[in-house]
Amino acid sequence: MVSEIYVLVLLRGGYPQVLLNLPEQEKLLFKYAKDDQLTNTPAFQKLVTEQFEVYIRVRAEIDPRALSGISPQKQSLRQKGMVPVRNMMLQRSATDSLYGVLTQIPTEGFAQEAGMSMEESADFVFSACHADENNRDPVAHWENIRKQQIRMIESIQGHDKLKLLEPNVDLTLSIKGRKFNNSFGRHNMPDGEIYTGPVEESVNGWVKFTYPAIYQRQVVEGVELTFENGRVIDVKAAVGEIFLLTMIDSDEGSHYLGEFAIGTNYEIN
Repeated sequence: MVSEIYVLVLLRGGYPQVLLNLPEQEKLLFKYAKDDQLTNTPAFQKLVTEQFEVYIRVRAEIDPRALSGISPQKQSLRQKGMVPVRNMMLQRSATDSLYGVLTQIPTEGFAQEAGMSMEESADFVFSACHADENNRDPVAHWENIRKQQIRMIESIQGHDKLKLLEPNVDLTLSIKGRKFNNSFGRHNMPDGEIYTGPVEESVNGWVKFTYPAIYQRQVVEGVELTFENGRVIDVKAAVGEIFLLTMIDSDEGSHYLGEFAIGTNYEIN
């Protein structure tokens, strides 16, 4: 896929630069790097967010759990080193001076995590992207999603209180004065959602996540979060609780809910 993207950028008159990570690169970094090396901001990634016009990221982890034995404290230090990169990307994305795209290609590792064969996993991913044999015109499909989500935004934006009540959630929050964004395949693939940032101190209640998550190649399962006036006041996890607590305690902003979204891609199940 990276080769195909490289060729397409050239054919369209662009100037592609390729940054590749070794399969074991992150694991080696955490094994041998000292604290000052972990907090160092990667020069080339910083350059990309500061000067490039387009950023295309292709994820293809061979082993999604490769960092399971790494200290959460080390990963927190690495997060701090990446702050300038993330902040610059957010700033330039907000002004449309940097266009970013993120996608995931099927790998054996992710297939195993999902309990699928490689073929089943690939079919799942391409179906979620609406780029499979059942969709002859994916571009037209995503344009239709954009139009559908515009109507969803029009029905919800401008309201104040939202109440989420199901067996695994009892949560209230405010979206007063907040703008909903339409995500229809331009920045993520697969995609399909509308999202906004809730009023920071408005979130109250609790939520349980029945689906496991892999974040920074660490597994977290059975997560339960309790919010009071926007801030997380209680955190539980059946697996990976120390890692989760460390990530939340990495800075003050991590204690608050940053995004509320409604997913619309029913091929992701």
